[in-house]
Formats: sequence, structure tokens, C-alpha cells
Amino acid sequence: MTRNIIAVDPFRCRIWEDHCRMEEHISEESCKAEIESFIRQGQLIPALGRPLPPNPAHDVELIFGARRLFVARTLKVPLLVELREISDQEAILALEIENQHREDISPYERGRCYDRWLKRHHFASQDELAQALGISPAHVSRLLTLARLPTVVVGAFRQPADICETWAQKLYEAWQDPGQRTNMARRARTLAGKSAKPEAPHVYETLLGGARRATSGTAQFRDEVVTGNNGTALFRVSYRRDTIALMLPAKALTSRSLRQVKTLLIGFFQDEIAQGLDSKQKPAHRPHEPIQHQHDDSHHAD
Repeated sequence: MTRNIIAVDPFRCRIWEDHCRMEEHISEESCKAEIESFIRQGQLIPALGRPLPPNPAHDVELIFGARRLFVARTLKVPLLVELREISDQEAILALEIENQHREDISPYERGRCYDRWLKRHHFASQDELAQALGISPAHVSRLLTLARLPTVVVGAFRQPADICETWAQKLYEAWQDPGQRTNMARRARTLAGKSAKPEAPHVYETLLGGARRATSGTAQFRDEVVTGNNGTALFRVSYRRDTIALMLPAKALTSRSLRQVKTLLIGFFQDEIAQGLDSKQKPAHRPHEPIQHQHDDSHHAD
């Protein structure tokens, strides 16, 4: 199929209201690499847009390409746009495909996008959205949790894009606990008021550190870092109320080694079931001694 790519006046374009970019965080500083690329090589990849009915302000509505639009306006050069006649549903699918291939779209932006699509009834439920986009419902849930963090918590970070997807649940749970919220909000405002904000992992630990102290003297569920004989961190065991999760470093695992881990776990649980263990037996021990937390690039083994 022939693509209809045209050069348009960037000031005659508007961004689709259901796009994913946070326009308030698009600036010359954040688009420095794109500006340099435009100057050296021109626009290499067109934006995607659809024609608008005749009106005095705009001719094209961009489905994606907000940063390219900003650069074209900054340099006062025409914007290359692939024009298509597409519905909102088709636009969402095209946008999601684009986002999956871009490293600079943040989990927070995607989560806000999913939240907006649900509120505007593009999808009837989270499950329907997940099915349409070809991603797991759990992934959608994590991104929505991230997007629904309160403004005061988000503002503690240098920018929303710094918040990791895997941090969302703990931050949200801490905020939902009335006993933790006051201290967490106070720490968030203190961090937000700093002229030079700390790195994102430090902000995350500070926010949750306040929450942990607020629950001192009560039962807590901690993570345990399992180390080898030489002291190297190998993997993490995360204790929760009814479950225990093993978090394995993705960089250390091949497809073959992950299959071996799964096979070992399958064999273990099958043996336990064969021995007649049931839910009335004593649960796995949860450590109460202080555990030294270590940062790594671990991920859940699903």
C-alpha cells in the first residue's frame, strides 16, 4: 500500500487529545538529540496524522509525533506527516505499536494514556484494553497503578519519566495506608522543594523509608537478598502476606536457564503435593531480623 507522506506547516498541526506524550515535559533540552538530528539529516521518520475538516486553525491532527512537531516548530521547518483516514480505535493501535518501539516513551506516560482511554470509553475494561493491545492484564494494571499515583508523590521525582514501573505498587500501597500517608506526603514535599533533586532510586527509597518507619513495631514483609559464597547478590526473595516471589536478575538468565529454574520449581511443588501438604500446615518462615537491602536489576520470574 502506498503511503501518503506530505510536508505540512507544523503550526497548522494539532496533537490528538488521546496521545501519550506529556507536552509540559517536551522542551529544547529534552529534544536536544532530535533537534541536532533534524539539523544534520532532516526528519528521518514521519509523524502519523489524519486530515481535519476545514477550519481556520489546523489542517492535520497528529496521532503521534509530538516531539517531532516541537522540533519542526522550533526550527521553523516543514513537518513530514503520513496522512491516513483512521478511526480512534485504529489510531490507538497505531500509537501503541509506535510506543512499543520507542525507548523514550516512559511507563508513566503509557499508564496515563491507558487511564485516559478507559475514562473516555475507548475500551470497556482493562481486560479488553489488554487484549486489544496484545499485552498482559497484569502489565496494564501496573501501568495504571503508576499513572494513578498522587501528584505530590510524582512531584518528588525530577520528572515522571524517572519512576520505574516496578515501583508503582509499593508507592501506591503506601499512599493508600492512612497510617503512612502523612509521613510520605511530608517527605515527598521536602524532596520536591530541593533545588537539586536526588536520583530516582534515592527518591523512591526515601518515600518508602518514611512509610517503613511509620509501621515500626508491626508485622512487616521484607525482601531478602540471597548471596553466593563470595557475597555476590544472586537473587531476591520477596515476602508478602500470602505469597513469596522470587526475583531473578534478567541479565544473568538465558532462556535455557530460565526453563531449568521452572523445571526445578515444578518438580518441587509436585513432590510437596504428593506428600499431602495442605494449607493448614505452617507457612514458610518470614525473617524478622534486619535485612540489608541491595539494589539490583532483578525482575519477577513469571
